[in-house]
Amino acid sequence: MIVLREGTEAEFAIAPELGAWLLRYGRNVAGRGWVEAIRFDPAVVDRYPLQMYAGNPLLFPLVSYNVAGGKEHFYEWGGVTYPLPQHGFARRTSWQVISQTGVSVTMELVDNEATRAVYPFQFSHRVTYRLEQGRLWFEQRIENRSGVTMPFGVGIHPYFNVPLSPHSQRDTCFVRLPAARCAQAAPQMASFTMRDQPAQDLPVAQDVADTILLTGLARREVALVDPQAGVQVLLNWEDAPRYRSVALWSKSTDAPFYCIEPWTSLPNAFGRPQDHDLILLAPSEVFEARLWFDIQPL
Repeated sequence: MIVLREGTEAEFAIAPELGAWLLRYGRNVAGRGWVEAIRFDPAVVDRYPLQMYAGNPLLFPLVSYNVAGGKEHFYEWGGVTYPLPQHGFARRTSWQVISQTGVSVTMELVDNEATRAVYPFQFSHRVTYRLEQGRLWFEQRIENRSGVTMPFGVGIHPYFNVPLSPHSQRDTCFVRLPAARCAQAAPQMASFTMRDQPAQDLPVAQDVADTILLTGLARREVALVDPQAGVQVLLNWEDAPRYRSVALWSKSTDAPFYCIEPWTSLPNAFGRPQDHDLILLAPSEVFEARLWFDIQPL
C-alpha cells in the first residue's frame, strides 16, 4: 500500500497490486478537523478480491453487468459471446506503478493473456491520483492499441463514509443531486425508460439497494452532506463529459457506506447497441477524463 501526503492538509492510500484500489482519502477541513471521505476497512481489504465494500474500485471494460442470449454476465461482440463479471476485470487485476511523486501516483493496466481471453483487445489504461490543495484528482487515460475499434464502458465506485463524523447520525445525511433523468430498467436491462427528476436532496435513509440510475445531469457534481458534522464530500466530473450517468447504491439503510458512482454508460451497454451507450475507440485513439473529490465545510 502506498500512502501519499500533502503536508498536514490531506492524504490518500492506494494499493496498485489490488486493482489500483484507492483505500483512503482524508483531509483537514477548516473548523471541522480531520475528515475521512472514503470508507477504509482492513477486514474488507483482507477479503480481496471476494469483497470490495470499501475504497474506490475501478470499473472497466464495462460497468454493472451485461446480458447475452438471456444469460447475465456475458456480452456479445463481433458475433462472439464472452463471459465478463460485473464491473469488468480492472478492479481484480494488478496494476503497475509507472511514476510517483510526493503527492501523486500513476498506475497502468495493459492487456495480457487473461484479459484477452474475455476482452479481445489490446489497450493501455492509466490512472493517476494526485493531491492539490487538499483536493484529490483522478485522471484517466485509455489508449486503444488494437488494430480494430475497441468498445468499452468505464466508471468508478467510491464507498463514502456515512456519516462523515462518528458524532453524527447516518439518517441525517443526504445526497445533493442536480436535475437529471431517472432511468427505469426493463427486465434484464434490455432498455430504459426515462423520467425527468428535479434537483433534490435525497435522504441517505432512503433504500437504494436496487440502485438509482441517473443520466443527463444538469451538472456533473454530486455532494454527500452530513449536516450534523457540518461537512460535505463533493464529487465532480465536469472534465469527464463521457461520464454521462451516475449510480446511487448502498447495501442497506444502515450500511456504513454510500456509493455515488459516475459511469460512462448505463448497464448492459453491449446488449443495447441501438442506444449508442458504449465508447467506441478507434485504433490508436485515446480516451481521457478527469474527476475530483473534495471535503468542504458547509
